[in-house]
Amino acid sequence: MDRAKAEEDYLRVRHYLLDTIKGEQLPTGRLPTERRLAEQFTVGRAIARRALSELETEGLVYRHVGRGTFVGSRTGKPQASVRSSREYGPAEYIEARLRFEPELAWIIVVNATAADLEALRELLQQCEKADTGAKFELCDADFHEALAKATHNSVAIDMYRVINGIRRRERSNWTRIYASDQTPEQRKLFIEEHNAILEALAVRDGRAARDAWSSHIRNTKRRLLDL
Repeated sequence: MDRAKAEEDYLRVRHYLLDTIKGEQLPTGRLPTERRLAEQFTVGRAIARRALSELETEGLVYRHVGRGTFVGSRTGKPQASVRSSREYGPAEYIEARLRFEPELAWIIVVNATAADLEALRELLQQCEKADTGAKFELCDADFHEALAKATHNSVAIDMYRVINGIRRRERSNWTRIYASDQTPEQRKLFIEEHNAILEALAVRDGRAARDAWSSHIRNTKRRLLDL
């Protein structure tokens, strides 16, 4: 299955489940089964399983063998409520990125291996070949995650994934962003900025890499949010 299509299918199932949980539409507290979700959305059971598993990891649901998946905690402890899309706005998401991601450059220039840098170059080449906004979005996400992994710092990687997870969860609600970054011209600018980050990292210039990274995120904020 095309990766972009699989991600789109996953997000459709996930948002349905989140809306169901938030809307308290379950008298018994039991969510639909993997099979029911797969049939309802015409997706593979693996996608339905992933959506349920990630909600369980986030503490929003729990699974009872032989009975199904239920809203809440197995232990009965109160769970944090599902945050609404209004609470996680795209502007604060980008601001958090701006304050966190560029500083990873200092760690990368010390810890990145030649294999890390080569992997980043290959991802850039894939981004250049992306012929749709959806494909580019996936490649862009892979590039930024590869940057985080190049720190070889588990805390930094986990912190990056928390921030990126918000983007992934709220994607369909941030239509203003995802309606405006689909043109080839926009994608070309992103690639040029990614390349500037990579070239600075390749010569172990932490300051230049941090500045290029910061500029990239500021430009993203300006281009996508007009802020």
